Amino acid sequence: MAGAQSRRDWERDPVTGVIRGAEPFVFDGGKGNRDAILFLHGWTSTPRELRFLAERAAQAGFRCEGLLLPGHGTRVEDLIPTRFPDYLAASQSAFAALQARHERVFICGLSMGGLLGLHLALTGKVAGLVLIAPFLVPSGSTFGIPNRWLIGRVPLPAMLGKSAGGPIEDPQGKVGHIAYSSMPSASMVSVVEAARRLKPSLATIQSPTLIFHSHHDHTSDVRASRILMQRLASEDKRLILYERGNHVITLDYPRPQLEADALAWLEQRRSH
Repeated sequence: MAGAQSRRDWERDPVTGVIRGAEPFVFDGGKGNRDAILFLHGWTSTPRELRFLAERAAQAGFRCEGLLLPGHGTRVEDLIPTRFPDYLAASQSAFAALQARHERVFICGLSMGGLLGLHLALTGKVAGLVLIAPFLVPSGSTFGIPNRWLIGRVPLPAMLGKSAGGPIEDPQGKVGHIAYSSMPSASMVSVVEAARRLKPSLATIQSPTLIFHSHHDHTSDVRASRILMQRLASEDKRLILYERGNHVITLDYPRPQLEADALAWLEQRRSH
């Protein structure tokens, strides 16, 4: 998931309807590269939240592809009929296409993108996971009851607004963030339920894993990352926590350090 975003009149491609800046991306990384990274964005958000990290990874020689998930990057009305299986099917197709052309394929996912990456890693074919604020446990509470218990178990309005604060603390990071300003509840419930269903299978995931999370994440509870550290079968796993930033930390204060740490980790595990 991705946090709040004030409503804007976005400029759109007249043919596709995709918001300018929200497009999927491909960075070749140079000829002969054997390693690729599939970038998966958060729910209600767009590939732009991962684009800057991808540009740096491409400069290091990785082919980088950022998928625009179904219902995203256009109008929130397009998100209403979509569900988690739609996002997973698109991710599986993109991963298979990269795997057919590259020796090793990594996944970098933010929020729901991390959840998608974990589902793909159940196949045992993912070379490594970079999970950024992975969404397994919703943050916050309503009337004193944790949202992780409420969502999917009580009736909700068809469309939910987002809080005014947004998912980014850094004012510069907020400027270019592209995300819907509201959330279709049925689609959201499908994501939360997918996270619940995944938890018993975490112990079968053996892919090397690097996890980033902020202590002050208002969308994805930091306990999600601690659960992953406890349950993932991989012996190659690391959790990096930040004292600054909110949910979309790829556009927030931790961005420079996150990019440096992610690239160093990927370099150590690439084909040689």
